[in-house]
This record gives sequence, structure tokens and C-alpha cells, in this order.
Amino acid sequence: MISIKSLSVRYKSSGVVALRDVSIDIPSNKVTCILGPNASGKTTLLKAIAQLINYDGVVEVNGRDARGIISELRRMLSCSSTLEELDLLGVTVLDVLVYSRYPASRGFFTSEEDLRRVSEVCERLGLSDLVSRRLGELSAGELQRVVLAAALVKDPKVLLLDEPDGHLDVYSKTWLSSFLREISSRVTIVLSTHDPLFASMTCDYYVVLSRGRVVFTGFHDELLRNTSLLKRVYNVSFTSISIGGLRVLIPLNQSAYRDKLMRQ
Repeated sequence: MISIKSLSVRYKSSGVVALRDVSIDIPSNKVTCILGPNASGKTTLLKAIAQLINYDGVVEVNGRDARGIISELRRMLSCSSTLEELDLLGVTVLDVLVYSRYPASRGFFTSEEDLRRVSEVCERLGLSDLVSRRLGELSAGELQRVVLAAALVKDPKVLLLDEPDGHLDVYSKTWLSSFLREISSRVTIVLSTHDPLFASMTCDYYVVLSRGRVVFTGFHDELLRNTSLLKRVYNVSFTSISIGGLRVLIPLNQSAYRDKLMRQ
């Protein structure tokens, strides 16, 4: 569904080249992970796909140049904000979700269908009791769920999530991993994270970035066979262990955490 060819991004204000000659194909109806340490270009790549920044190269969605289908893209694609970018802390959860539904609405006013869909998403994400709360009154984990809900209310075909595991506790990360795998049969999901453990719990396909360059693309088993590559990217050794029938990546320098996981 999404094909990226020779994509490069240079920020004019600083002269920093955030991405260099990125060429990848993102599979449909899978959870794709853009994985890498801080400042590797993950958020920049998501913003380029969403047409939120200028870039050189080509981004195609369904075989069409994304630059030429901006209006259509706004209806079919949702791109989550990070907590730092969310500057609406004085409004309520309901206000944010109704506003986020607007690209999928059939008119200029909020309809019963819009409210029904917002209610369904809130129930699914455990936000029903929070709809009248202001964003500034929520915990970081609750706010992160609102960000996800805002991306889902317009029923996107493509869902871009920038570090959705940030600010979440262990239970919430496990829940999010399961939830994203469940909905990926209907939605193409592209998420960014710097955490190989969360990535290996959640994703089907991986794009590993290092200093703005793609250093690996492949599916889950291929990534787990390339732990030496992750060591070069993160400067930390990784191994894989099996948890509940799923093999995941953990850093070797956290031996106590690894032993705890293996006993569970």
C-alpha cells in the first residue's frame, strides 16, 4: 500500500539531514515498526508519509503519488501526535475525539453516527469514564490512550503512530501490543519506537534506522536472526527469548530483567 522511493529530508533551519535516500515498501494490513535509537529519523519518516513535511523523493499510497492526493489522504490516514505536540490541554476528551472525527463526517455538524463511533472507540480503549475530563487532568498513560483514540475515530485505512508505547506502564504496553495486532487485520499500521522489546512483541515487519539511513528491512524472524545489527545500531548486545510462544528481543545488559521474564 505504501511505497517510498529515494526519500531524503533536510531541515533548512539547521541544515541537518534527517533522512538519506530511504527506499522501502510497507506491507498492507500488518504492523510495521520503524525502529531505531533517538534521533535516527523515525518521527521524520512518519511525518513524510503523512505529508506533514517537505521531502525529496516519492511517497506512493496505493500506487499514487501522495503529494497529489492530500485531501483523500486526510480521510484515509490518521497520524497520531506525540504528547509534546498536543497543545489542547484545556479541552475535554470528547471535544478532541469529535474534532478528530471531522475528516470522516458526512456533514459540517456532528451527527449521531459521529457520536456513536466516538462512544465505541472510547469503550474499546477504556476511556468512557473520561470523556468529560480535560486533557490537562489526565495521567500520561490516559493521555496516550486519548491520542490513540483520536487517530482511530475516523476509521482510517492507514494508522501512523509515533512512539505509542511512550509514557505507558508494563500492563498498558502489553495491552497496546495485543490491541494493535488485533486491528491490523483491518488497518495498515506503521509505528515508531526505540524499544526493541516492545517492537518484537508487537510488530510483523521492521524498518531499522540509524542516523537517517535504513540499515535493515524484514519480517520478525529475520530481525531476530540479526541481533548483531542491533548491537551496531544501539551499541548494546541483544538476545531473543520465548515468552508465551512469542520470541522477543531483550538487551543482554539487563540480566535481572531477563531472568525475571524467563521465570514467568
